[in-house]
Amino acid sequence: MSTWTSVSKLSIILVSGDETCDIYANGRNRIGVMISIAPTDGDGDPVEVDSAHLLDRLWLIDYVTESTLDWNGTSGWCYTDTTNAFTATPGLSGERAEASFDDDGTQLVTFYVYCAPGASPKSIGVQVKTDSDHIIKSSLNGTHRAKVRLNPRKALTYTLADVAWDYSRTSTKYGEDTKYVTTNAWNYYLSLRSPDNYFVTFSVSNYFSGSGYDGFFACNITPDNHHKNFYGGYVWYHEPHGSAYYFDSDGRSEAQVVNFPDGNKWWDYAKIYNRDNPDQYLCFTWVHSTTGGNGWHLPNGPLDTWREWFAPEIHAYDRYGNWGAFWVDGGDIVGGLNLYELNQ
Repeated sequence: MSTWTSVSKLSIILVSGDETCDIYANGRNRIGVMISIAPTDGDGDPVEVDSAHLLDRLWLIDYVTESTLDWNGTSGWCYTDTTNAFTATPGLSGERAEASFDDDGTQLVTFYVYCAPGASPKSIGVQVKTDSDHIIKSSLNGTHRAKVRLNPRKALTYTLADVAWDYSRTSTKYGEDTKYVTTNAWNYYLSLRSPDNYFVTFSVSNYFSGSGYDGFFACNITPDNHHKNFYGGYVWYHEPHGSAYYFDSDGRSEAQVVNFPDGNKWWDYAKIYNRDNPDQYLCFTWVHSTTGGNGWHLPNGPLDTWREWFAPEIHAYDRYGNWGAFWVDGGDIVGGLNLYELNQ
């Protein structure tokens, strides 16, 4: 078997096909770069190199200084072999870098570059070490001269002015049944107010997570009219959003609300994630339910007082890894759900 000693081709280009692009300097935005390499033996004949072995023999370097970028690092310029939710190149999310072959037998390897805040523009080349320990570089003073250039943009931090927080009436499964309980519900939608960008993932904390109460974060059973009025707030945080709550039986996404199995023996289900592109927004539901008789029965599940609440905190990330932090006031829900900025 021939020994890999050199290369007849070594080049690098962005996965998009370009030689330069912007990148958000937030440590999360990743840009795919593709290396083309044609290994050869001592006679200059092509040699096929195992994919995993080839990955171990390649490094991304500074095109000018030839210093190596930090593998899976946390500062400066770094690179890795996996995508994430904030990989800018369309269609590559979730894929792992691997060596493959171009039509002419050239082997292709994809890495993903990212940078921390404060990074300066960077021209990037590639270095390879053959099985004969021959080091070959595509750099300013190397044997090859291919490079890509990445230009950092300042990371964005979103505020209330950047997001949409709107609501609309939604249906519930038993909302029309007014014999014992009347339920009215509204969905609130947190999304990015942008024509060409959107949120792709949300991190949410502070809510009940027990069975039958998952996502429930606040209630106020008002003392007027003998505690017959229930106001409740819910956050539907499971991802991917629409499919996480989808029921084949009735062809819709729904979640349990107004769960009072003890005494009142009543529960309902609200239709949620009922707009286009459900993965691009976070859905909340606000409910006002009125019961007859002697009012609502306590305790029920986590409820043992007339007024209980959490204040959910939400970290919302756009497709490039830029983010904003917000919270919803669970202590003030009688008139609806109110969104605020979280101090960052």
